[in-house]
Amino acid sequence: MRSVNQYRRRDTLAYLGLRYYLGNEAARSDRWAREVATNLALTRTELPYFRTLHFKERDDQGIVQHRDIFLPSPNEALAEAALLEECGDAFSNPPTVFSYALNAKDSRSGSFRAYMPGLRDRHDRIAEACDHCPSGIVQYADIKRFYPSIGTELAAKAWHQQCEAGRLSKRFRDLGAKLIADHATAAGEESRGILTGPMFSHLLGNLVLRGIDGDLSESLPVKYFRYVDDIVLVGEQNTVNRSLAILRDRLDELGFKLHDDLSPKSIAVSTGNWLKGRGDFSQSRSTILWLDLIRGLKQFLLQNPDQQEVLQSAFRSESFRIPVRDYSLLIHERDFLERLILYAKWPWSSWRREAPTVQALIQLARQLRGKCELEFHDLLEGASELSEYERKRRIPKLRYRAGMLIYLAEDGSLLPLASAAGEFPELHLHCQVMKAVGTGEIDELLPLGNNAAQAAAQPLFAAGKRCSIAKDVDTEVMKQGLAIFLFNGVPVTQPESSSHVHSEMLRFAASGSDAALMRSADPYIREVACLHGLTPTPRHPETLATVFDEDEDLAMDAVEQLQQSASP
Repeated sequence: MRSVNQYRRRDTLAYLGLRYYLGNEAARSDRWAREVATNLALTRTELPYFRTLHFKERDDQGIVQHRDIFLPSPNEALAEAALLEECGDAFSNPPTVFSYALNAKDSRSGSFRAYMPGLRDRHDRIAEACDHCPSGIVQYADIKRFYPSIGTELAAKAWHQQCEAGRLSKRFRDLGAKLIADHATAAGEESRGILTGPMFSHLLGNLVLRGIDGDLSESLPVKYFRYVDDIVLVGEQNTVNRSLAILRDRLDELGFKLHDDLSPKSIAVSTGNWLKGRGDFSQSRSTILWLDLIRGLKQFLLQNPDQQEVLQSAFRSESFRIPVRDYSLLIHERDFLERLILYAKWPWSSWRREAPTVQALIQLARQLRGKCELEFHDLLEGASELSEYERKRRIPKLRYRAGMLIYLAEDGSLLPLASAAGEFPELHLHCQVMKAVGTGEIDELLPLGNNAAQAAAQPLFAAGKRCSIAKDVDTEVMKQGLAIFLFNGVPVTQPESSSHVHSEMLRFAASGSDAALMRSADPYIREVACLHGLTPTPRHPETLATVFDEDEDLAMDAVEQLQQSASP
């Protein structure tokens, strides 16, 4: 479940591969992950990583920059989850590091804690530091190309040191070393670093900076906080300047570079001004309503699995594009007693309060729509005139509400909302997703990347809409984006000149597996094609529309994917 939930939030193809792998009941056990999957990963001779392209940003010339995301094979994803669990407490973060904290062993939501609690914890700690330094500054510093800059030798050394300290077993120690070596080979001669995409990379990212985190948090005359590649120093101006120079030197020794002082990622603000944003992570009314809606939706579907189509139809009639997943097969496989136990364990179950109805969920969604639109427009007011730091505070709030509005806004409101978002370069991705969802035209969206495609595909499928493309799909990023729409079951009208013949991934998305794909030279495609199996039609839309387990998270991709694109 950790592996399923972790990759569901990252990439559609990785999630589908895991679902097909776990279609074999023998694979649905921790013992399989710890023994069989790890053995297969240790003894393989090919590198089953698939390179996808995610939107990162637009440069000053308006050219889209992509982040290379390498998806591990389904088998490796399971072995990786077993490895991360084995690391346990000995690999936990130092007190001043708030990113990718390993989850508690009894958690099923992913190998790592969600990103928002870590950001919130860091925010609270910075606020405490500002309270103790009223005449100081808060300095933001950011490491350039963090993951691609982690060299193989550095990663291997950090891994070996922590394995010794944590007394990790030889089997899992060897597995980590094997993955580090495979990452370097897959990255190619130009990089020779670890890959961005596999969950193991996040652990390595914390390990390679572990020495710096420990040393500087104790020795610097300022307060030190890190979230992935984003470092914050709090103290008096002179001591912060000296500390920043020490930080640069220490990072240089490991092969890392900070963005220079003129970069928008290098911001200094007085502690007094920073404290004006102390409540930035307090939950707004729209955030509370959104969480209530997602919880209510899941409770309703668990207790009324046969009403999935009724609820989806009701949402569509109100212009809501909220995906309603199918729990019927999962629930009907259980006997009555098991279902009673299942319902009783949920904190929002009917044993504790009244169960939601279709009309209650519709009413909640209407209330959320109005509140979210109001907050979005309020946040837009005066945003273009803000200082660097004030803008840094405002943009994440706009992004979050834009993600919700992609599901909630009425059809006639999406294009005006997209136009308003388009005034801010930081909201370009959200603007294009809104336009694609509002019009069904995806020519401008496809070149942005897989995360943009998935953010639009999920609500479009929920709305029962068709998409159209006027241009030929002739680049790799466009082919991958089109495949995402087909995986989701969104019908796409294309020019007659378009062809799937030259893209194995598009063939797999459009037609499912065939004998040729099962013999593909690409080991990743070969594996997922074999796991999918030969069927009359592709199983992708059905798989994405159903749940694997009652503990599977209800991922809302217009929020998840678009937030991740902007996270460190």
